Amino acid sequence: MRHLTDLLLFLLVAEGNIRFGWSFFNPTTSDVPVNRAAVHRNSKPQPPYLSIALSTTSSPYLRATTISEELAQKFGKLRKAFPKDANVVKAGGWYNLERLSVDPKQELVGIIAEGLKSTGDSKVQFGSTYARHDDEKLEALLLLLYGMGKGFDSDTIDGEWDLVFTKQGKKSPAFQKLVGTTEKAGRSKNFFDVASMNFSGVVKFWKWGRVGTKVKYDPSSEAYSLTSDGKIVLRRIECKIINAYLKWWKLPGLPIPTPKRKGYLDVIYLDNDIRVTKGNRGGLFVHMRPAYLEQILLD
Repeated sequence: MRHLTDLLLFLLVAEGNIRFGWSFFNPTTSDVPVNRAAVHRNSKPQPPYLSIALSTTSSPYLRATTISEELAQKFGKLRKAFPKDANVVKAGGWYNLERLSVDPKQELVGIIAEGLKSTGDSKVQFGSTYARHDDEKLEALLLLLYGMGKGFDSDTIDGEWDLVFTKQGKKSPAFQKLVGTTEKAGRSKNFFDVASMNFSGVVKFWKWGRVGTKVKYDPSSEAYSLTSDGKIVLRRIECKIINAYLKWWKLPGLPIPTPKRKGYLDVIYLDNDIRVTKGNRGGLFVHMRPAYLEQILLD
């Protein structure tokens, strides 16, 4: 096999179809070069070494591609806007982040669409199905979406949303964790009314169960970020539950005691199609506009 590879390389060089590119790369530094090799996050620091990239125009089997200058520049801008406490190791390392920076939104939408279709009943907690997706990929996409600088915006957040994915935090309330295992995309609704600065939610669980809440929110200046060009991005909205009820089938609704303390939601990413937020107890929530959800489930 080795002799065959040597022969193929010789023929390609003879035809003038190989280009050599090189870059020095030290995996112990934070600088990310244009040409790089994947370095396992648990590997021991190594001295700088020379990486050689081969590309050929005649054989697709021997063509090795490197990350383009354009992608490197795009990732550089996103990286500048990462939160100060960004856990790059948890996100799979710098190489994994740059590799996913082509289109983070579509990468996340793809994970969600696959998960909803795989469960068969569109549950928003994928359970064992989600286990096939690398947790590092999700963490990387959250960092990249954060870096895009699309936080809270009253005009964009206004209106109806459907919960499509949730990942409970370690400190999430027990009832929330229980209900989350039965929630289905399209059945758990969320409505933002920016005129009154309230949002309400209806979560349907099992066959006849329903929990409703009404929350007063207020944008906070305590948590904000800066884009790569220095623009301020609001992230946090403080939340106070002002009304909550539990209803089962045709029975009268029962009021639920509301917490006295305020909570908050941090907006990781927001556009006209999708909303990604994290709660003060660590829960991750992804909502989509109903029309957008219908579209991705049909694709």
